[in-house]
Amino acid sequence: MKNITLSRNSILKYRILVAALSWFTFIASAVNYALNYGPILEWFNSFIAFTMQTNLFVAIWLTLAVLWHNKPETLKKITGPLKGALTLYITITFIFFAVLLSPFYQPTGFAAFSNLVLHYITPIAFIVDWILTETKLRYKWSYMLYWILYPIGYLVFVFIRGMFTGNYIYYFLDITALGILGYALFVSILLAAGLVLGSLYIGINRKRTKS
Repeated sequence: MKNITLSRNSILKYRILVAALSWFTFIASAVNYALNYGPILEWFNSFIAFTMQTNLFVAIWLTLAVLWHNKPETLKKITGPLKGALTLYITITFIFFAVLLSPFYQPTGFAAFSNLVLHYITPIAFIVDWILTETKLRYKWSYMLYWILYPIGYLVFVFIRGMFTGNYIYYFLDITALGILGYALFVSILLAAGLVLGSLYIGINRKRTKS
């Protein structure tokens, strides 16, 4: 894959646009919830979802990248392995929603808009950002050992929470409905897919930064 270069100003505008859309979606979702469903504080319960967490990570990263645009040494601290990890997580959000959840979730109204932004626009935009800009620091294969910790931690969180509340958030993580074998199969597929995607990003980066 050839490196694609854009001016720093173009990258800044791109990140401002994506960050603004992300934050607008969060804020509008909270307001919409307060107006139509209940107290706005209850909206924060939505952050138990992997989608909300990963989109928040990306929104924060983009905001910092914009604020530190003219501070290359500071900006460098959130690129490389950290950006690679976030790209992996938001890719998981994109792919697993499209494959496992989208057939069962057909929202209307504002929910359709937020669904489009959180599951498609923001993930694709961040992946594009990675492709365009993550071309300087060469990744190490050992990064996968750190990248996989958050997905594993999330799976543990969902399992423990589900054992106490009966709500496993996602049907493919519901051990009571799937049984031990079905649950083990889905978890294995999820982890294997994460490892493959992470390895793909590392491999692409190493090829593009090969000296």
